[in-house]
Amino acid sequence: MLIFLTRHRVPAVSRLFGYYLGCDIGLALPRTVFLPHPMGIVIHSGTQIGDNVVIGHQVTLGGRDFTNAAPQVEDGVYIGAGAKILGGVRIGRGATVGANAVITKDVPAGATVVGANRLLSNPSHYALD
Repeated sequence: MLIFLTRHRVPAVSRLFGYYLGCDIGLALPRTVFLPHPMGIVIHSGTQIGDNVVIGHQVTLGGRDFTNAAPQVEDGVYIGAGAKILGGVRIGRGATVGANAVITKDVPAGATVVGANRLLSNPSHYALD
């Protein structure tokens, strides 16, 4: 229902539904985005989200400073509950962002990131630091 309302922009109903769930989703979500527990999700209006993305509850995809830079999430990304992805970062195709991670740097495709930009696995051997 939430994805339908964000896609079709039914103003009064989508605001009410978003208020009920504690969400602020500023863009039309792609059809294949999966929100298993859509509570407390905040998504910046400039964020780009690919297909087959899973977004857990209490996730923030937003800005980091006073610029209008927003995250770019590619296809097949899993974002764990409570994760914060901030600023104009790119999350590569098939990456996994762990629960409660704070991401402020680009994440390569297929990588797993936890904590504060801590890379656990990376097929391309690219370091975030």
